[in-house]
Amino acid sequence: MSTAPTMPTPRAFDHERMLDLVRSSYARSGTHLDTDLIDLQLLGTADKAACSLLRDQWIDGFPVAGYTELLTTIASLRALLGFTPTPTAVDVSTWALNVRDASAVASGDDRDFHIAVFAEGPHRGVQMVLWGPRAPQAPGALPGPVLSLELATEWGDSTDMQFGTAYYRRAKRPNPFTGQWEYQLDRDHPFPAAGARPCFLRTPHEDGT
Repeated sequence: MSTAPTMPTPRAFDHERMLDLVRSSYARSGTHLDTDLIDLQLLGTADKAACSLLRDQWIDGFPVAGYTELLTTIASLRALLGFTPTPTAVDVSTWALNVRDASAVASGDDRDFHIAVFAEGPHRGVQMVLWGPRAPQAPGALPGPVLSLELATEWGDSTDMQFGTAYYRRAKRPNPFTGQWEYQLDRDHPFPAAGARPCFLRTPHEDGT
């Protein structure tokens, strides 16, 4: 007499057990974390992966799959642990396109595109395409991408996530060695909060909440 196979019973989700498993994985790599630091550690890793994705996107042999899978894995793990969401590679690319498109609108019809890089601040290392008017935008400045940018930032972890803005201003001339236009923090505005990261996802204010 044969019996129908039975489906395995899923194990009950144990949040503390999941956190212990994450701590153990980090410990195997030599990083020893307290449980309450896992959230911030994952946020930092997602930040590095997202900025690296935008930094290396035009390099031959760029490991797009590695950054893409890492961002997806972190986002999935954070969802399982009940933490705030972090971006996937698609979110990061969409963010860059939105910033590019906003610079096009601000530049008018007679515009050109340029390669820009952030030399400091939360977005340090990020490279992207930005538009700018063909005419100079300030005395002594060569024509280039938009003179200033305001980019969303975040800091803290899931227990107390805060949002703000990083204000950037570009150099008057491109870097003579790379030809790229560099953006630095605008000294006429407050600096970003300590520990601020780029906010690649929509903030609650932008969601209308």
